[in-house]
Amino acid sequence: MTDSQDEELKRLVALSRDSSNRGRRHLLGNITDLFLKEEERMSEQEHSLVLGILGKLLSDIESTIRQNLAEELADMPDVPHGLITLLANDEIAVARPILFKSRRLAEPDLIEIIQNRSKEHLLAIAERDDVNPTISDLLISHGDEDVISQLIENGDAKISRKSMEYLVEESRRIDRFQEPLIARHDIPADLAHKMFWWVSAALRRHILEHFEIDELELNERIVSATKTEYRHDVAPKSSSADTLIRELAKRNELNEKFLVQSLRSRQIRLFILGLAELSGLHYLKISRFLFDPNPEALLVILKALDFSRAAFTTVYLLTRSLPGRGKGKNTTKPEEIEIIMKFYDKLSPKSAKMTLRFWQLERDYLETIEKLDTDLDEDRVYL
Repeated sequence: MTDSQDEELKRLVALSRDSSNRGRRHLLGNITDLFLKEEERMSEQEHSLVLGILGKLLSDIESTIRQNLAEELADMPDVPHGLITLLANDEIAVARPILFKSRRLAEPDLIEIIQNRSKEHLLAIAERDDVNPTISDLLISHGDEDVISQLIENGDAKISRKSMEYLVEESRRIDRFQEPLIARHDIPADLAHKMFWWVSAALRRHILEHFEIDELELNERIVSATKTEYRHDVAPKSSSADTLIRELAKRNELNEKFLVQSLRSRQIRLFILGLAELSGLHYLKISRFLFDPNPEALLVILKALDFSRAAFTTVYLLTRSLPGRGKGKNTTKPEEIEIIMKFYDKLSPKSAKMTLRFWQLERDYLETIEKLDTDLDEDRVYL
């Protein structure tokens, strides 16, 4: 270290003891000047020594001075890396601007901070516009709901498919994840449709209107190629209702007229079995749709099956007053009817059919993939 640098450090130490506004301004300016102007002329040993001294010096300076320094250096591209990491590991009031926007922080620096610093440090990192999948994974594994929510809301953050799948599953129990997840431009369509079952009516409509499933054909081919023998059991084979539905289907007499009449007659089982047969979905899933407070899923099925608007309206009104729903007859509000009918008119048959195909494939596809993985494991040779 040169004599001039040594003198400069002594002067900084003296300034750090001066609590006057003038002393603080001089201290801030001199710290910045020393590292921006002298770093390139220092040897590695001198640089390490100066950083050590600066670390001690910064710890003796009041927080407001360190905050000002951090805010000034956060946007600068050529700040010494050591100085930036010192500030990034400081208390959050000082570290925040550095963590949020300094490009001098490399991935290893961010990893170390995530693993060792406070929740507030993680929140600041989650707001960066250059968060890569590695950092996202780490924030998810080390952060709490607040950190993860901040990450999801950051549209610039890159999140891996594996982490996205985890977040979608978590959104089943953590409502605050749902809307920002669906709002992300990079959420795969199949994951968005998977969320359909546990999100609000408004988000369901958003999913149906904005996410096209482009993996359906591939999934269908995989299922077909494995010749899966799985089929949905709609009811016990001895059931008279099941027998009637099968016979009507064979004669092409299972249609909207029959189903609407079944519902009018309060033959709920016939309606459920018939709709399950026509849609290719499990009867338990149809039953769940029927009693769901939000009618979007039922709407999709009827639209995909080309039910008339009048038939849908009748089904909708009748299912709203079914026993066990917690509502009496004619309690559906006119404004609710208007909203759902507008959505029925807006939803295209193509989108409805694609969504129904996805639901039909969902269980078969997952079971097929699981079977393929099992077969591969059995055939694999381990050395």
